[in-house]
Amino acid sequence: MRKRRATLIVIRPSWRPWAAAVALLLLCALLLLPAAGLPIGAPAWWPTPVVVIDPGHGGYDPGVETDSGISEKDITLQISQALAASLRTRGYTVLLTRTDDRDYALPGQRGREAKRTDLDARIALAEAHRAVAFISIHCNSSPEATRGGAETFFNPSLAGSKALAQAIQTEVRKIPGMSLREAHDGSAYYLLQHLTMPAVIVEAGYLLIPSDRAKLVNSAYQRQVADAVATGLTHFLNNWAGAS
Repeated sequence: MRKRRATLIVIRPSWRPWAAAVALLLLCALLLLPAAGLPIGAPAWWPTPVVVIDPGHGGYDPGVETDSGISEKDITLQISQALAASLRTRGYTVLLTRTDDRDYALPGQRGREAKRTDLDARIALAEAHRAVAFISIHCNSSPEATRGGAETFFNPSLAGSKALAQAIQTEVRKIPGMSLREAHDGSAYYLLQHLTMPAVIVEAGYLLIPSDRAKLVNSAYQRQVADAVATGLTHFLNNWAGAS
């Protein structure tokens, strides 16, 4: 990567023997959450494509925080909820990895171990429901950044992911006043290493840059980002053979 990033923890693959069991237990907990309203199983004959939206961070992990108390985890949930609503109007079945302020780390876990368990549960949810796409929403942060704007990250080794990222970035760039950033290689990210469907990380803006922060807390801007992502995803799925 060209700059240091604080939004996500990058973890190199190092599976422990019990990792799969932990992910399975957490997945069961996710599927039993009544607040989520998720269709259990989402078999191959599910009538509409399943898209998983991942509001980044949550619970013990606030993500980026400002001196004034604004947390990334709150903004990502708001944008994700707007994105879910936009996608549902287009006929998709949408699952969110969280619908409130929570994480899926086990009691007593800390640091990277907690983060890995949390991410494994989100990955397991998407895989169990045979999602056609996985979109993780975040806010960016870099001490070197002087220019804001949204940008999308993908793993070039994951089929369809680059095309999905480019489709989303094309639409995001149409938002009035948006910095014209490009989609970037995000293959270092744990999420993008372990999913099997097209998956991207969408950084909606730079939370520590004042001009971007003012946008990120604005519900109208949140809806603009959500609609742009939904449009990009729709264009991608309409043209990608793997989605059929």
